[in-house]
Amino acid sequence: MNKTFKIFLGIFITFIVLVLSSGFEISIKSIIDSIPNGVGSQIGILIISILLIIIFSKKRIIEFNFGKVKLQQLIFPIGLTVLLSIISQLVPIVLRNEVNPVAVSMSIVQRLFFIVVLASLGEELLFRGFLQNMLNPIKSYGINLFKSRLSLPVIISGILFGLMHFALIGTGASFNFALQIVIFGMFIGMIAGYFQEKYNNFNYAFIVHMTANLSGLILSVI
Repeated sequence: MNKTFKIFLGIFITFIVLVLSSGFEISIKSIIDSIPNGVGSQIGILIISILLIIIFSKKRIIEFNFGKVKLQQLIFPIGLTVLLSIISQLVPIVLRNEVNPVAVSMSIVQRLFFIVVLASLGEELLFRGFLQNMLNPIKSYGINLFKSRLSLPVIISGILFGLMHFALIGTGASFNFALQIVIFGMFIGMIAGYFQEKYNNFNYAFIVHMTANLSGLILSVI
């Protein structure tokens, strides 16, 4: 497959998945009205992303790797993610004390399952497992930051992941609140992508994302 075509195909398919997941949300809500807002779209993202990774891996278009993680290698990414989560929670206090409208409609148990586990897994499979691997032809390009190198696949997948959260406006969130989540999401996305690329292991990205969502959940109820 042509490298340029592969890059644009990855971005285009990612956009289509997000559009289809919105339709999935509407369909599920019409069947199960009691399901929390946003869960249907997350289920759609998860299912479609799994299918994409299976298909593209079998055709050897992408290389999707996951496996065991080493505890000592998790200390820095988890610590960095928690620190960033704390900083992001302080910003709304200064600008506007606003709560995520999607999370408000859920119980604590539902937040743990749907936001910390389901959303983290589905979004990481799409943006890191699929998209970042589709962007591998430009992996040699990037920027150096604090003795670390952020490749273009990491940067692009992180930025697009963050921008996805503007969808919160459709759930009733203000633009300022959504913007804060978008910026935070970009940083988290790049952290997740960096460690996935560094260790060639999807599980590091998944753990970073879960840590971010769990930290946000804990800080929101303190």
